[in-house]
Amino acid sequence: MVSTGTHSDGVPVVAYRVARASGEVLAARQDDLDLYAASTVKLAVLVAAARALDAGTVRLDDTCVATRTFTSQVPGAGEYTIEPDDVDDGLPPDGTPMPLGDVVDRMVTVSSNEATNMVVERVGIPAVNQVLADAGATRSIFGRKYSDLAAEKAGASHTTTAADLCLLMSALVTGALASPERTAWMCELLGRQTDRQLTAAVPGGVPFGSKSGWVDGIRHDVAFVGEPGPDALVVAVCTRGYDEQAAEETLKALGALAVALASFEV
Repeated sequence: MVSTGTHSDGVPVVAYRVARASGEVLAARQDDLDLYAASTVKLAVLVAAARALDAGTVRLDDTCVATRTFTSQVPGAGEYTIEPDDVDDGLPPDGTPMPLGDVVDRMVTVSSNEATNMVVERVGIPAVNQVLADAGATRSIFGRKYSDLAAEKAGASHTTTAADLCLLMSALVTGALASPERTAWMCELLGRQTDRQLTAAVPGGVPFGSKSGWVDGIRHDVAFVGEPGPDALVVAVCTRGYDEQAAEETLKALGALAVALASFEV
């Protein structure tokens, strides 16, 4: 979801990594640069949910209650609501029961911040950060629920690098983070993300999936192209300091180039 905040301090930058999911790096530029992650770290929340499903601690038909109000992780800060510009109008009214599976779906396909917070409350922030650690994404942090301004003011944030995003997506599509059943489930969800940037040029019939993120001055995307597994192409592009149109043109151009160089017909 869009945020009214800005994380565009510093000179404009384009950072990227293009790799095979097996680990072979094909191209990279400033891929170790620490950046605000925006919604790309929802990929780790998705994996944490998949692991909870594997463990049997949650089920897709578990009942959640739609809400736009959450409790800050800062002691004494009380409750907060999702910032107006970030509200997911596709969620049912507050208090409406909905299956956990539908909540996860909205977290991925439309990047709903409310849905993400609802999932995080089920799986816990430590479980999300364990996913990042297990994937080797050691410079990435999931620091707080979305719109928790008190936590943000206290220094809790979401950070990542293009390299870490590639490592996370690679671990996901190779099945290193969850069972085969849940890996397939995650890939299917990622294939239905509505904000297609890096995958815009993927030809019909070629599997793909992605998770983007954006706030003012930040536009990222991480994607896989090809059958999930070690041979899949994995691409992460992070931009900072560009307007929305320029950033999206950059993402789409680099995505098309990566797909073409990897011998997928465009």
